[in-house]
Amino acid sequence: MGYLNGAHTPPTQEKSWLDQALTFIYTIAHWFGQLIVGAVNAVVPALISEDLIDPIGYLALLTIVLVLIGIFEALRKAMYWIVGLGWLLIVVRIVIDRFS
Repeated sequence: MGYLNGAHTPPTQEKSWLDQALTFIYTIAHWFGQLIVGAVNAVVPALISEDLIDPIGYLALLTIVLVLIGIFEALRKAMYWIVGLGWLLIVVRIVIDRFS
């Protein structure tokens, strides 16, 4: 228990990894929200209220995550085709080597 300038200060609890992760996500969402609201309000002044910075930021962050998931899903499907084609070419090579 500490004393600062003669007053009792309560002990501070160390932040857990979850607290730090959520703080990081909130910060990123808030920055995205500020960026979007600032850009829109620069074009049309006072169109979006400052109260909507955090909700817009979270929606922008979710949109980015969903787009990335979609890209990775498409890449995963492409990789199946590439791997399948690779196995097919290996089988063709084995057949050619066997009968030549």
